[in-house]
Amino acid sequence: MKNYRKLLAGSLALLLAVGITGCSNTSGGGTGAANEDGLVVLNVASTNQPVSFDPADANLVVNEYTEYDCYDTLLDFNQDGTDVVPALAESWEQVDDLTYTYKIREGVKFSDGSDLTMEDVLYSLNRVREDAYGMSYLFEHVDSFEVDEATRTLTVHLTQPDSTWKYVPATTPCQILKKSVVEAEGDAYGTNEGSVVGTGPYKFVSWAADSQIVLEKNEYWWGGADNLAIDKINFYVMKDASTIALAVKSGTIDFAPGITNDVLPTYESLSNYNIIHDFETSTAFVALNTQVAPFDDVNARKALAYCIDSSLVQQSIGGKYSAKLDVTCLSENMYYMDPDKWHTAVSEMEDYTVQDYDKAKEYLAKSKYPDGFEFDFYTLSANVPEAELIQSMVGEVGIKMNIKEILSADIFSYLYGFNEDENGNRPYQAFGSSWVSDYLDPVGNLKTMFHSSNTVPGCANQAMWKNSDFDALIDKSYETTDDSKRVEYFIEASKIAADDCAYIPLYAPESVYAVSDKFTFTPSPQSFWNFSYTDFQVNK
Repeated sequence: MKNYRKLLAGSLALLLAVGITGCSNTSGGGTGAANEDGLVVLNVASTNQPVSFDPADANLVVNEYTEYDCYDTLLDFNQDGTDVVPALAESWEQVDDLTYTYKIREGVKFSDGSDLTMEDVLYSLNRVREDAYGMSYLFEHVDSFEVDEATRTLTVHLTQPDSTWKYVPATTPCQILKKSVVEAEGDAYGTNEGSVVGTGPYKFVSWAADSQIVLEKNEYWWGGADNLAIDKINFYVMKDASTIALAVKSGTIDFAPGITNDVLPTYESLSNYNIIHDFETSTAFVALNTQVAPFDDVNARKALAYCIDSSLVQQSIGGKYSAKLDVTCLSENMYYMDPDKWHTAVSEMEDYTVQDYDKAKEYLAKSKYPDGFEFDFYTLSANVPEAELIQSMVGEVGIKMNIKEILSADIFSYLYGFNEDENGNRPYQAFGSSWVSDYLDPVGNLKTMFHSSNTVPGCANQAMWKNSDFDALIDKSYETTDDSKRVEYFIEASKIAADDCAYIPLYAPESVYAVSDKFTFTPSPQSFWNFSYTDFQVNK
């Protein structure tokens, strides 16, 4: 199983359309598993297309269905997402707290037939560190990389112990590119006018903007092209979710990821498709900007939280393929290290995810705004129904909520704080948002969403919340590989964060796919970052 991490947080509604239809019509019972000169072809559809096939631009959900299989990472996640397995690196070793070595496979070739060199490996990794693109934060504890061409060994030197480093080689920053091609093409690399050269199982063939992307088996893939069940992938950009649903119904499309609640009934009515769903690491919540009024007051934050019936939001907006979040803002599968200890701890925390107007009034009375307050709630246009449901709840105690719609193109500016106001604050009081962790390890949420180091522009502490005791506990979790100790740190940190109510948890959505019964696909908890067409099998 392959894995590549792409930068998507913000709202899951980034699955919204930006393209126009490009899929030709086929009537009747579908295209068949083998339908082009005897090749097994998988037809895929999405409302979106990637910015480019350069891993540096891997910032949309759609990259997992297009760009990812053109590259390999050093390691991959295993099926349950809790550990790593070999990929380009056939073996690895933790030499000491600060040193890791990786043995790169012999005989690996790029999709153009040229040999993968250790210089390519070093270039790809240093490019992430030096150019500081979206995923560079995963290398924050890297001191240096060095390679030995003779032994095909990569050595990673860290500046401090980092218990999460073991996951990083399986994420997008560790996708390996061909140095000479990237340097020669510059900004054109990975675009529909440039080249795409990787060592992955599939190779880039063509890209008609806003219409169609074609991938084919990479005959040079080190894993063996003959082992791939799918010969060719046609990826179509279609104008909206309803258009895709109709194409699936007609049999034109074999695989439709990112199914939303509004079109789900169409898919559930089909007899020749299966609905596949799985909880991953996605969480939806309301981020409260703790730097500005009224949410610089913890009592105002809790007053608002107790107004919201998150179970109703989950059922009405998240739908049947979702689950209510508890106050930790972690998906249930992130408790895997010691679920009993986590559940006991959560049961002892104040649960403001259950609507209670009496408690809302009590906290409002203790706040600086005993008679109520007014605030602006920023959300994507696609998420307005969620905002309107919350709006209807908070008015009961004298809180007025104004809904401010933002464009999907602007989501990252809000999510990562790139558009600060004249006082250096993020320009929202409350933000309807979500986050997808890089891995199942709880630190993937706790560090990113809550640690004070992530309040600077380019980081995703959307609540701008700071607490030195919390930070110290999370920092300690990096210094040990003993999961029992790390769980204790995580729970104590979560108690501090929950007590301060910087986020109002709503629900954990499942990823939902429609898959033709001609194919079998089994997702994993890491499928959001771990998706690969190598996981598809053809049903005979």
